[in-house]
Amino acid sequence: MQVKCDVWRSGADTEAGGRYDTYLLDVDPTENVLGILVKIHHEFDASLAFRFACGVVKCGECAVEVNGSPCLACEKKAAGEMKVQPLAGLPLIKDLVIDRRAVLGEILKLIPGLSGIKEGAGLRNLNPVDADKFVRMTKCFECLMCQSVCPVRADMPDEFVGPLGLLWLGQMSLDPAKRSFIKNEIDAALEMCVRCGLCSEACPCSEDIIGLAIDTLEKGP
Repeated sequence: MQVKCDVWRSGADTEAGGRYDTYLLDVDPTENVLGILVKIHHEFDASLAFRFACGVVKCGECAVEVNGSPCLACEKKAAGEMKVQPLAGLPLIKDLVIDRRAVLGEILKLIPGLSGIKEGAGLRNLNPVDADKFVRMTKCFECLMCQSVCPVRADMPDEFVGPLGLLWLGQMSLDPAKRSFIKNEIDAALEMCVRCGLCSEACPCSEDIIGLAIDTLEKGP
């Protein structure tokens, strides 16, 4: 199977704004996009920058856009013609590599109290029902595809925490003491969210964990 793959290139060694480089490859029909990127890196251009972390329990590192749709490169099957680019609307380091630290930092900057989620706040003192909700919400890969497709975050990046922020708020809100601490932030985030569902459509998890978080926030403890 021959594949024509246009890959976005950007960085200090490219012209302002970046460009697409085209690669023609012969690959197995069962190959995925990540395999093609690895082949390009090994056989055509070792300067191509992209991320993956296969074998990690919670991954999401290889998220990119293929033909305009966000996906995990390790799950997306190859097509005859593909345009591969970084996730839209997120800060870019080089080529297909987005600045994950900056994206997560944006959320914590808007709601510093959410740092407790990243420091291990969790199942202590939760009843069985809420503990189950918490565990389900921790299925998130943090692939950031939800942040990329969110139209509200695109319009108000300095105000809205985005779907991932809502998910973290949902986790923290399960503790009544912590919910009261972030009540104003919860109310503001819910008011800004337009419930378009694009984040849930983009999410690679097996269930709608962002919808679960929003439902948890709306219903309260």
